[in-house]
Amino acid sequence: MIRALTLCLPVAFLLAACETPPPMVRRPLPPPTTRITVDPQAVAKAASVACEPAVAEALKRRYPQPGSVMLMADREQYYHRPNAQTSVNGDGVFEPDDSSSSIGFHYACLYNARTGRVEDVQMRY
Repeated sequence: MIRALTLCLPVAFLLAACETPPPMVRRPLPPPTTRITVDPQAVAKAASVACEPAVAEALKRRYPQPGSVMLMADREQYYHRPNAQTSVNGDGVFEPDDSSSSIGFHYACLYNARTGRVEDVQMRY
């Protein structure tokens, strides 16, 4: 009986060594990184549309009763900045009151595409 155990023990170890290991659990793959690209012309258009009332409001703060305000869209320049910001620079003309005299001005408007808001308006007369 001891001899049978002596022979069976190595055979049992051999069989145990041949046993297939448990399957490895696969980790779920992280989701792919999404990169959103935005059309620069669309951002420039949105910045222009948002800056127009902001510039008019800045004029009203300085001149409470302005006459007509005209921004020259053909002179606007767009500069894309870091952090989804776009600077719109342009020229305009307004009447400080109901008189026929007009004042030319240059404006710089900072638009944030993430928030959809104008962050700053600077004017030079």
